[in-house]
Amino acid sequence: MKKILYLSVAISSLLFVSCTNNNMANTDSTTQDTVVSHRPLYHFTTDSNWINDPNGLVYAFGKFHVFAQYNPFGEKWGHMSWAHAVSTDLFAWQQEPLAIPEIKNNDSIVTMIFSGSAVVDSFNTSGFGKDGQIPMVAIYTSHVDKNGKGLAQHESLAYSVDEGKTWQQYANNPVLDIHLKDFRDPKVFWYAPEHKWVMAVVKPLEYKVQFYASADLKKWNLLSEFGPMGNIDKIWECPDLFQVAIEGSTEKKWVLSMSTGHPQKGWLSVQYFIGNFDGKKFTADQLNYPLYIDYGKDFYAGVTFNNIPAADGRSIMIGWANCWQYANDIPTKVFRGAYTVPRELALRNVNGQLQIVQQPAKELNNYTQSIFNASAIELDNAVKLLDSANGTALDISFTLQTDASAGIHVLKSGTEQTTIAYDNTTKTFSIDRRQSGDTSFSNVFASVETLQLNPATNKIKVRILVDKSVLEIFVNDGEYVFTEQVFPKHNEGNIELFAEKGKAAFSDISVKRVNKTIH
Repeated sequence: MKKILYLSVAISSLLFVSCTNNNMANTDSTTQDTVVSHRPLYHFTTDSNWINDPNGLVYAFGKFHVFAQYNPFGEKWGHMSWAHAVSTDLFAWQQEPLAIPEIKNNDSIVTMIFSGSAVVDSFNTSGFGKDGQIPMVAIYTSHVDKNGKGLAQHESLAYSVDEGKTWQQYANNPVLDIHLKDFRDPKVFWYAPEHKWVMAVVKPLEYKVQFYASADLKKWNLLSEFGPMGNIDKIWECPDLFQVAIEGSTEKKWVLSMSTGHPQKGWLSVQYFIGNFDGKKFTADQLNYPLYIDYGKDFYAGVTFNNIPAADGRSIMIGWANCWQYANDIPTKVFRGAYTVPRELALRNVNGQLQIVQQPAKELNNYTQSIFNASAIELDNAVKLLDSANGTALDISFTLQTDASAGIHVLKSGTEQTTIAYDNTTKTFSIDRRQSGDTSFSNVFASVETLQLNPATNKIKVRILVDKSVLEIFVNDGEYVFTEQVFPKHNEGNIELFAEKGKAAFSDISVKRVNKTIH
């Protein structure tokens, strides 16, 4: 039986009661000294088990579809298959049956369903459609594995002729095989000017994206390669090629993104390039690369939706809110892994060059309710607890002007807190999760993330999405974004403003509670 997922559902009656009680702490502001599952309220999770990369993001038949790298059998990575969920508004998700399970070739060889994309084959170029039904086609990496050792990777198809409810493997898989052990993560889209399909796929160990073209999704011809360029500290994965509008203009530019290294050595992130795509080759503009989608420790494998209607016109991205350094060990219960909120992307001229800016999808506003507003709060080397504003599922925004160091403590219960701060003397923005709760599962989790900003003045704008175990922080209207996991041991969810060694002025302060039901 299907369940409506307001991004917080459990799979047994006992666990459902526990998770529901925990979520009610968000809406009722009740104090509770145990956190049952850390399951976010409005960030996507599956009802159970492990997820990593978002796959197959596509708008089809009046709904947004999300597929997920998923382990049907456990809470750690393995048995990679595609889970499936649908939504009409990007936040209330209904989980569908398992879409594409791993394929057992024999006792020792399996083909796991690795990352990829999905398209709506409106013209039935593939021939998979029947009786007038438009097919959905999934293009994924088939990862051949023997006793835990990867043997080969190539690209394969599965298709659905019932709006994504059931899926069938293409009989002549794979459709693209260049005989490499590492060759993966196809992102396919319709290139209308030449009436063809285009695939971006990576050779991860060579830091290259290859572009292929096809008339029918079955036969693919190499067009060009891009790379190495930008950050090559880590392998390249999960490429995406999409168009983004420039703010205040009717112009769009092509953006090529891929998962790779982080500004802080040893970590992972998503970098991007801005340029032009002529149907064959992507050419990057001459900008100060590398550029990053997110500067936090917990953002990876970000990809955009295919087939969003022209009347909507948005570029919307979702990423995996986790990190391979500790992903298998985070202290969640029943589920393991969550996605960021859908983010609307635009291009803005910042400090003399174009860059991506991001904001939570506007549909989130339908689930929020204001609980605190203040036009101004001034502090001088002091702290102020916002007595009437607390919770573990919140949307917080304010403008901060300071001559020293100031910021906010969120998810505060006694000395337990996550600190978000701006130091005007160094122009440094930071997130400190050393006292955020449970950090015992990893010797690298308790950390301080810092980034030097370049604002014109000592005033910055901040928006913080708090969702039990996931924080997304948007600075200066999305010019800088940070995704961070935290695992509080308590549920008080207090908010405290502070200023250190000087004065700070907080203005336009807004705290909204995010609820499970639409307003």
